[in-house]
Amino acid sequence: MKTLKKSYLKRTICLILVALMFFCLFALSGCKKKQDDLNSIADKLNCYNIDIDFDVNTHHAAVKQKVNYINHAQAVIKKLPFHIYPNFFKEGATNTIVPQNRMNDAYPNGVSYAEFNITRLQVAGGDTNINYVGEYDGILEVDLPFSLMPDDSVEIEFEYNFTLPNCQHRFGYGANTINLANFYPIACVYDANGFNLSGYNSNGDPFYSDMANYNVTLTADKNYLVAHTGDLVEEMANENTTTSVYSAKVVRDFAMVLSDKFSVESEKAGEVQVQYFYFDDADSTGSLKAAVDAINTFSNLFGVYPYKNFCVVKSDFIQGGMEYPNLVMIASDIQNADDYKNVIVHETAHQWWYGMVGNDEFLYPWLDESLTEFCTLLFYDNNEGYNLNHADMLKAERENYSLFISVYEDVLKSIDTSMRAVDKYNTEPEYTYCIYVKGVLMYDSLYNLIGKKAFYNALKTYFEQNKYTNVTPQNLISAFNEAAKTDLTNFFNSWVDGKVVIK
Repeated sequence: MKTLKKSYLKRTICLILVALMFFCLFALSGCKKKQDDLNSIADKLNCYNIDIDFDVNTHHAAVKQKVNYINHAQAVIKKLPFHIYPNFFKEGATNTIVPQNRMNDAYPNGVSYAEFNITRLQVAGGDTNINYVGEYDGILEVDLPFSLMPDDSVEIEFEYNFTLPNCQHRFGYGANTINLANFYPIACVYDANGFNLSGYNSNGDPFYSDMANYNVTLTADKNYLVAHTGDLVEEMANENTTTSVYSAKVVRDFAMVLSDKFSVESEKAGEVQVQYFYFDDADSTGSLKAAVDAINTFSNLFGVYPYKNFCVVKSDFIQGGMEYPNLVMIASDIQNADDYKNVIVHETAHQWWYGMVGNDEFLYPWLDESLTEFCTLLFYDNNEGYNLNHADMLKAERENYSLFISVYEDVLKSIDTSMRAVDKYNTEPEYTYCIYVKGVLMYDSLYNLIGKKAFYNALKTYFEQNKYTNVTPQNLISAFNEAAKTDLTNFFNSWVDGKVVIK
C-alpha cells in the first residue's frame, strides 16, 4: 500500500470535514423543513378551540367551542352542516350504537342514554337559530348570515353541555375509564358530491372528517390522568381540579380518555414519545413494546410518523380497539396477550390509514380498515419475537372466510360479498368478514400478484401523495398502477363488487 504525502492527506481530511459539515447542515435543514411543512399545512386548516369543564362524578360537561371555518370548496356556502354524533347516543335513536347482540356488553349496568344540549349558537358574532336535520338530529345545519365565498372564513361559536351514558363505547364511561371521543360538533366534509351527511352506524367506524387544528382546554378532577390527542402545552393546578391545555395541529379528530386508575409507561420510538396507559396488564412492558415497534415499523415502511406523541390506552370499550389521531383505545375485555398486542399493532397502523391518509370510512371501509388489517400482517414479517405470523394468520383468515360463506349459504341460500358502505350490512359478522377478512385476502392476493417490492412502493407513494388529505378509491388504485406498471382497476373492482370466488 502506498503512503500518502502529508499535504495531500491534510487536504483530503479538510475536504471530508467540509463534506460532513454540509451533510449535517442538509440533515438539519431537512428536519426543520419537515416541521415547517406541517406548520404551513396548519395555517390553511379549520381551527377548533374547545373549553371543557368536566365533572367526573356526574359525567357531565359544560363546553364552549369556537370554530374558525375556511371555505376550501370551489362553491359558495350558505348553510354549514356539523355532525352531532352524541345525539345518536340519546334515548329515541333507534339505530343503536352497537349491534343488538352486544347490548349487554355495551351496557353492563343496563341501558343508559346520553344527554346533549346546545344552549347558544353564534355565527360571526350574532345569535342564530339551532336547526337540526337528518336522522335522529344527527346534523346541525348552521345558517350563515352571508354567502361564504371560496377561501373566505367564518367564526362559529357554540355553547353546549352533555352527560355521558354509562356505556363502554367511544362516548361513554365504564368502571375504569371515561371515553371522550366524537363528543363535539364537527364540520361535515365537502367533497365532490357536496357536503357529506352520512350518519352514525353500529358497523365499523362511520366517520369522515377533514384535517384541522385543535386547541383544547380540559378542567377535571386532579386525581385523573388524561390520555389525549396532541401535545400537553400547559397544566394549572387548582384546589380540586387540574386545568390542562392541549394543542394538536393537522389532525383529523380529537379524543381523550380519563381515569383515576391509570398507570403509565413510556418509551421513545425514534423522536416519538409513546405512552401506554393501563389499569391492569401483567405484560405492560410487552404491550408498550408492541406500540413502539409498530410506530417504528410503519414509519420505515410507509412514511415517517410526524407527531411528537402517541398514546395507547386500555379502555372500557367493547369492540376490540378504536383509532384516533395520536391515541388508540384498546378494549379491556381482550384476555389473550397475543390478541391484545395484535390490536395495538392494528390500531397503530390506522395512524397512517385513516389518521394521515383519510377517507370516507362510511362509504369505503376497505380503503382504511381492510388495508390496516393487512398491514398488521406485514408487521409480523418485519418483527420477529411475536407469537403471531403472517402465514398462520392468513391461513386462519381464509379458513374462517370459507366457513362464514358456507354457513350463510346454508342458512340464507345466498350472500352478498361485496365490500360496501357500513350501513348496507344486515349483521355485524357480515361486515366483519367482508371488510376485515375478505379485505385481507384481497390485499394479500394483490401482494402476491405484483410482488413485495412493488406493493411496498405503492404504499409509500400512496402515503406521500395523499397524506393530510382525504382520498377516494382511485387514489389508491393509481398508486398501485404506478408501482405495478399495469392497470389494476379490474382487479380492485372484481374484489370490491363481490365477483371474486375465494376457495
